[in-house]
Amino acid sequence: MSQRNVKSVIAYEHQPMRIPVSTLATGGKGLFGYADHTFGFFSRRSSTFFLVVSLHAVLLYGFMTAISHIHTSVPPDPLLNQPLPESRPHKLPPPLPLPQFRDVNLIVPKLDTNIRYEPDPDSKVTTEVVQEPLQPPLPPPLMPHVPKRVEGGPGTGFPNPDDFYPEPARRLEEQGIATVQVCVDAKGRLLANPTTLQGTGSARLDEGALKLARAGSGHYRATTEDGQPVNSCYALRIRFHLKN
Repeated sequence: MSQRNVKSVIAYEHQPMRIPVSTLATGGKGLFGYADHTFGFFSRRSSTFFLVVSLHAVLLYGFMTAISHIHTSVPPDPLLNQPLPESRPHKLPPPLPLPQFRDVNLIVPKLDTNIRYEPDPDSKVTTEVVQEPLQPPLPPPLMPHVPKRVEGGPGTGFPNPDDFYPEPARRLEEQGIATVQVCVDAKGRLLANPTTLQGTGSARLDEGALKLARAGSGHYRATTEDGQPVNSCYALRIRFHLKN
């Protein structure tokens, strides 16, 4: 930049100021100046900024225009409409010749049923009887064995029911038959406590029947199967009867 231009810039930025002068009454005199620059509507810095922005906008517009021209300048490949080749009709093979049949006459000789064939006298005819061995008869099917069972009951030395007749029931003339179930082993001993199957209607008589059944342990006759004593459970009837 030349010296003349520099002076003009300095002269523009440092123009004479309008300075109002006032005298203060505080004992001293002061001079205050207010700079009044006469700038235009835009400064040099603002002009430079808008110039740079305009230059970039022009460059961007030119770049976008070039790209769109490249894309639009190459036309797409047109679709090729090519006709399909015509199909030629296939020639069918000639039909096969049909087989030719001829009539055949078969001659069947007739047999004479009156002809008798006699055996040759010189030939020897032997007959042999083959006897198959006799098979032994099948044994009869085995039947399931059912053991002969004899139910047990009171044995030797079994207590007398009169000894277990309850006195209150005797005074009230209560009578009846109680059915008690007992489970006895092979030696006539009880396996469990007796239970009442059917009562007499009197609780006193039923209790006396249970006491009698318990007292008879060891004096029962065991149940036998094929003569052998086995464990079993059976019903025992005990009758309480008043004698006149």
